[in-house]
Amino acid sequence: MKRSELFFGAILVPIDFVAMIAAGLLAYYLRVSPTAQEIRPAVFQLDLPLVEYLQLISVVAVVTIVIFAMQGLYVMRATRRPLDELTHIFSSISIGVMIVLVYVFLSAALFQSRFIVMAAYVFAIIFVTAGRFGVRYAQKWLLRRGTGVHRVALIGNGKYGDQLERVFRRKPQLGYVVVGMSEKVRWEEMEELYQRSGLDEVIQTAPTLTDEDNLMLLDFCDKYKIDYKYVPNTFEAHAANVQFRQIGGVPVMELQRTPLDGWGRVAKRLMDLFGVLVGAVILAPIYMAAAVAIRMDSPGPILYSQTRIGRNKKPFDIYKFRSMKQEFCTGNNYGGEKARQYEEKLRQETNERSGPLFKMKMDPRVTRVGRFIRKWRIDELPQLINVARGEMSLFGPRPHLPNEVSRYGKHHQKLFTIKPGMSGMAQVNGNAGLSFDQEANLDIAYVEGWSLFLDIILLFKTLVLLLKDKNAV
Repeated sequence: MKRSELFFGAILVPIDFVAMIAAGLLAYYLRVSPTAQEIRPAVFQLDLPLVEYLQLISVVAVVTIVIFAMQGLYVMRATRRPLDELTHIFSSISIGVMIVLVYVFLSAALFQSRFIVMAAYVFAIIFVTAGRFGVRYAQKWLLRRGTGVHRVALIGNGKYGDQLERVFRRKPQLGYVVVGMSEKVRWEEMEELYQRSGLDEVIQTAPTLTDEDNLMLLDFCDKYKIDYKYVPNTFEAHAANVQFRQIGGVPVMELQRTPLDGWGRVAKRLMDLFGVLVGAVILAPIYMAAAVAIRMDSPGPILYSQTRIGRNKKPFDIYKFRSMKQEFCTGNNYGGEKARQYEEKLRQETNERSGPLFKMKMDPRVTRVGRFIRKWRIDELPQLINVARGEMSLFGPRPHLPNEVSRYGKHHQKLFTIKPGMSGMAQVNGNAGLSFDQEANLDIAYVEGWSLFLDIILLFKTLVLLLKDKNAV
């Protein structure tokens, strides 16, 4: 790691500590301010004066910093994505607050101000995030001026080498400067490059490079203590999740299809059920308004079901608010052969998507209210029923129709490893503007790289999408 990265990582510790102390003090001040006292007098000051309160929040701040360290928040790599960092900050501070609440519950001797706990929680997230983004801005400012950059050699070239070179050249804030590119591995050239440019990293960009050349690169990096990265071949790309075990003394590596096997599936299911409960309460007025509007706009049922393909290619009935005229619907509970023939005609003549999927913006079958609820994605809210029933998840691959699935290629079958989702990687990264292959690749990446943190990131991105993007069809 570069000295500048060590410096920025170290300076974050006091910045985080000060931010959390400031958050606690501001919450305390707001609660005991004259205005708050007039609304509701504070009775905890006698039991917990300011000095003791300051000691308490100092302990909480130290515990939270330890949690930050466990989450890797003090590894100041310039390539860390801001949204990932924000997610880790949110989860770490949430854990810290949960520890405080448990301590309050068990001790039964602390103050009873729920406002201070919640206000300090919100202020801590805001202050810590602001401090860290300030440090990040300073780091990127220095990177653009050449301070703290990683000098990297691209070995193997080809399309991946050229692509990385262009990315590093266009985005100096990533912190990489290409000091050498070579198609072949030559020890003498590598040593000359190291002596001339002070090499920090080697990235092997040719997945088909021979084992002999790869071992030579590894030996070179070991000798000069240089970081080594490589572009994986096809097999290694599918081996993203591996587990080592011994069977009768024989070492065996097991390829796991997804981290959602075992406890990961339990955690995701608990998150889904919590989301259903919260959604049922918060979205109840929207459900009622949509039902009334659909009923008044056109004849037909409010909800309709349609067969989709889920986990392990098992069909299930997905629920949506009806957005089409009744005579054109192709759901399970109505719509006949005439409606399906008309859909097939539109698919052949006006389909705006590539591959097996069908989308068109100005669909003549959609009602006036239907256009509105599609624009704001309200039509998909009844899928919470499917989540509650365990047929879908809050986040996962998009659920597709049987006739679409019948056109899938062999490499698309991994999409059926987990439950489909109401939202997912494809929906928050282009949605209908993506080609089918792009959508499938994003969803496969989700299957292979799932984590609770990734779901939290998708939650934030979905909320932003609902507020900003009105291109749903």
